Amino acid sequence: MVHCTKINPVDHASVPPVSSICKSVFKLHWTPFHGRPAVLLLAGIAALLAAGEPSSGMAQTAGPAEAVGNTPPDDIRPDEPLQDRFDRRITIPGTQIGAVSFQAQAVADLGFNDNVFAQGTGVKSDFFVDYGARFDADYHYDGFRANLSLNGQQRQYFSLSNEDFWQGGTRLQLSDQLGTDLGVFLDGGVQRLEVPRTDPNTINGFKPATYLLYDAETGTTIGSGDHNLVTLTTGYSQTIYDQSFGAEGQIITNDRDRQEIFGDARFDHTFFGSQKFFVEIRPDGRSFGRDVDASGFRRASNGVRTDTGFQLDLDSLFLVSLSGGYQTQSYVDPRFGQIDEPDLTAEILWSPTQLTQLDLKFLHEYYEDIFDNSPGYVHNMTTVTLSHELRRDILVKLDTSYDERQLERSPRTFDILTSEARIDYEIARGITVGADYTNQNLTSNTTRTFDDNIVMLSFKKQF
Repeated sequence: MVHCTKINPVDHASVPPVSSICKSVFKLHWTPFHGRPAVLLLAGIAALLAAGEPSSGMAQTAGPAEAVGNTPPDDIRPDEPLQDRFDRRITIPGTQIGAVSFQAQAVADLGFNDNVFAQGTGVKSDFFVDYGARFDADYHYDGFRANLSLNGQQRQYFSLSNEDFWQGGTRLQLSDQLGTDLGVFLDGGVQRLEVPRTDPNTINGFKPATYLLYDAETGTTIGSGDHNLVTLTTGYSQTIYDQSFGAEGQIITNDRDRQEIFGDARFDHTFFGSQKFFVEIRPDGRSFGRDVDASGFRRASNGVRTDTGFQLDLDSLFLVSLSGGYQTQSYVDPRFGQIDEPDLTAEILWSPTQLTQLDLKFLHEYYEDIFDNSPGYVHNMTTVTLSHELRRDILVKLDTSYDERQLERSPRTFDILTSEARIDYEIARGITVGADYTNQNLTSNTTRTFDDNIVMLSFKKQF
């Protein structure tokens, strides 16, 4: 049993996704080592090619280590989201060279944003283009697997050139099954990311704020995974913000630089097919780029999060996932004190037919973020997603989410309503086009209120 995707996992990065309509042209995964990506890529490929021939009968697929697996493209699994099934179907096999499978894809978007700076008044609109590429090399021999990925994306506006930015990253994932009941894994990556203008806690500089995100984790799995699996993990993550300048000069951004060391112990039990149960505990220690931030607060902390939950497959019609636990984060600054908050995640995936799915999700948790006079917020987020395959090569999705955020040690609140409609069409093998409309509305008891709309046309070619 190799390092596998969990059900309702504790967020190892402690950075839940921020609702934003600054979309990537493709999914940017947590990604590897600081340095020159091209040198790392070529060195990794050379090492993989020298390692030997792949195991006979083992299909090779490009992409992240668990994106496709060994599932046949047309296999239907009732507990699989339609988006995942569609992505699996349109993924073409990688090019095999020796022991390595390679896959590449190019992507491009044409879009229009009617509120580029996410303002309540004096809004500015503009067209933009995105273009980028992704490259994956995957090696699998017996119980050992290595995956190396490299990706990049550029966004350029037609008129507001100061808003141009690029994102990218690289990641290395290694895992080895040492025996029937023992496996080890090592992941590491680095990304350059942008802080969306739509973020309630954005950095209002002349240009979009960007930062580097490093992460690495290693651990072991004990058990075959058929019924019982214990996963022990330790890891490290760090964010480093780039310099930013605004109307009043340089903006202090190293308040947001954060380092985290964490551990994680998890037990998974599978019974009667798709029925699952888990228990997880995750201690952490966090520090920041400045011991005392610009507001005079000390934000370093130690904490622990514990969760338990289950997944039930009800007659292949409903997939029910429910988990809950408790979060404790103790801050050095006595004005922040200790945050104690229960957490809850609930999801129902309803598949009335093989072509239609309704996904209902609810999340309640404490999330650490950098606000003046506040260590973070407690939020309740509800998401409803309706997916339907018009044909085998056409997928339509309607999605809406409501995120209610209450800042800790502060009366400030933010309510974020996001709605999205998207259609994807595989016009030929390896070629996909899509259209997307997203609206995001933010209201609060502060001066920050806005409404933003984005329309995008997308193109993706796999090689």
